[in-house]
Amino acid sequence: MSNTRLVRAVLVGLVAVLGVSACSESGSDSRASSTVQSTTQGESSASIPADSPLAEFTGDDFYAVPEPLPTGAHGQLIRYEPLDRSGNADPALEAMGYRIMYLSESLAGVPIAVTGVASVPIAEAPKDGRPLATLAHGTTGIADECAPSKELTRLDMGLAIAALGAEFVIAGTDYEGLGTPGRHPYLVGESEGRSTMDAIVAAGQLPDADPGKRVAILGYSQGGHGALWASQVAADWTPELQVVGTFAGAPASETDVVFAAAPSLAGFAYMLVAGYAAAYPQADPALFLTELGLSRLDEVDTGCAGELIAGFSGTNPAELVRPEGPATEPWKSLAAENIAGSEKTNDAPTLIIHSEKDETVPIFFSERLLSRMCVNGQVVERRVLPEGGHGAAALPAYQQALTWVQERFAADPPAPVNSC
Repeated sequence: MSNTRLVRAVLVGLVAVLGVSACSESGSDSRASSTVQSTTQGESSASIPADSPLAEFTGDDFYAVPEPLPTGAHGQLIRYEPLDRSGNADPALEAMGYRIMYLSESLAGVPIAVTGVASVPIAEAPKDGRPLATLAHGTTGIADECAPSKELTRLDMGLAIAALGAEFVIAGTDYEGLGTPGRHPYLVGESEGRSTMDAIVAAGQLPDADPGKRVAILGYSQGGHGALWASQVAADWTPELQVVGTFAGAPASETDVVFAAAPSLAGFAYMLVAGYAAAYPQADPALFLTELGLSRLDEVDTGCAGELIAGFSGTNPAELVRPEGPATEPWKSLAAENIAGSEKTNDAPTLIIHSEKDETVPIFFSERLLSRMCVNGQVVERRVLPEGGHGAAALPAYQQALTWVQERFAADPPAPVNSC
């Protein structure tokens, strides 16, 4: 398929997914601080020392980041608060839900705070610690109000708790810049990967978590891209953890194609430009946006994806986005650098599930991804669902993936299927 046809195919679907994204309510403005145990900068911490437990957060605004940030390593829990069970899961599932804030690190090497949610089983942990699962979510937007942990309506988290919550410690990151200071580096792979892995390290420090070392990584759509990147960075970023398997559903893996489509979708282009400029100082928005477009860039901070797309729907994208933008350096190289699945960094199997009728992330994305990962020597199973658009396919894809995860953690797991 030619590049022109690839771009045309992706354009149709991007409008659909971004036009229905929901955003969440922001919190109050009061601030409260907490302290964490100091550890060596640049290392991750699997647990808080028993003689220095972290107290439950009782302030007015959970999302008010302490100033200055506490000293600690990436993955260090900053604060947590229990969730009401009605906002978490069926009490019969025997799991306790939490909202969490933890330390991570930007691509520039600067310590940052990231938020998310987590679930810890109530039952006694096995002697070797509980199994772990960490989730990367789909597109919500750039603004802080779009952080999924504010509404607690994540499909992936609900399904994971229902299937795994009685045994697994589960974490779901909001990603860098969603709910906390700074813009979210949208579809910047290493940022997604760090936030996703640090979330499960932080969740392991919650009361009675008793984490083991084995972790599964799961994500759908943008989260599929994030899950693949989390698997890629895990060996270096969280070497204390062993990746058992990675699920990437309908992954937005081909960032070069995504960028090529951006000039025809102004609101979507704004999320990419704002996100990449937040991560890469060399990414000058003026090379991607017109003068008028630059004057409206801050609109990414005032609404979630649906509102952003709707706000630009009556404007000719050519008035805002330079058609040559994606081919201009450093934008072209940065898009290529963030293609998922380009490196093999562990021996854990990967499961890709994608609907052949996906109107948002075209099926050829996972075709390309499979080919690339096979060349790199990765064990990859690709399942193609015969029915369901992008949103409708998320439920069956996640259900299959969670069964697959349970198999990966079995005492005698079946040999992984390899589609290569």
